[in-house]
Amino acid sequence: MFPLSTFYYFEIGTLLLSVVAFYRFRNKPLHWFIPFLFFIVCIELTGRYIRRVLHEPNTWLYNLSIPIEYLFYGFIIASLCLSVKYKKIIYTGMVLLTVVSIINILWIQGFMFPNTITYKTGCSLMIISACVGLIDLFRYDEHVSLLKNPLFWICTGVLFFNVAEFTTFFLIEIFMQKKWQITKIFTLVNNNMIYVLYTCISLAILTTIKWKKQ
Repeated sequence: MFPLSTFYYFEIGTLLLSVVAFYRFRNKPLHWFIPFLFFIVCIELTGRYIRRVLHEPNTWLYNLSIPIEYLFYGFIIASLCLSVKYKKIIYTGMVLLTVVSIINILWIQGFMFPNTITYKTGCSLMIISACVGLIDLFRYDEHVSLLKNPLFWICTGVLFFNVAEFTTFFLIEIFMQKKWQITKIFTLVNNNMIYVLYTCISLAILTTIKWKKQ
């Protein structure tokens, strides 16, 4: 179980930062990062415990939690967008993802096999959502610098993370068919992109603090 990999501390650090920031500077909907990040830390530690201590497969846990992550980021980006049209696009994607996830886990790939169909659908919708969020910023944002807008950092992190994840999930099925070892490749990509995603989330939180102080 211990010692933990570095990316766990990135996630825990971002959780603590969100608690400190949003306890004092309440900014809806960004304050939802507190329960979400707590959820993520619990999932990561539980998954590690199941795999390292119980020596049981933890695929089912991530099949359930990953779609929730996609839906959360979609909700956050849509909530921060100013355009009603763009909000509807993202919310429609969230409904589609929910339907695909339920059908896939119940009748296609199941609980114990990696739900790559859901993952690829989710990554695709996250990439679209992040791009829509960035377009919204360029068209409607009135900040002097986009770097001072939390939505910019959230969209940037989500975009880079999901482009890398989509590529990985796309290749997973090819590697599995050829019976190649994919665990190390997936872990390397996923861990490095977690650093990018949570750094961007931390920057979004910090920009919110600065904005609130002004």
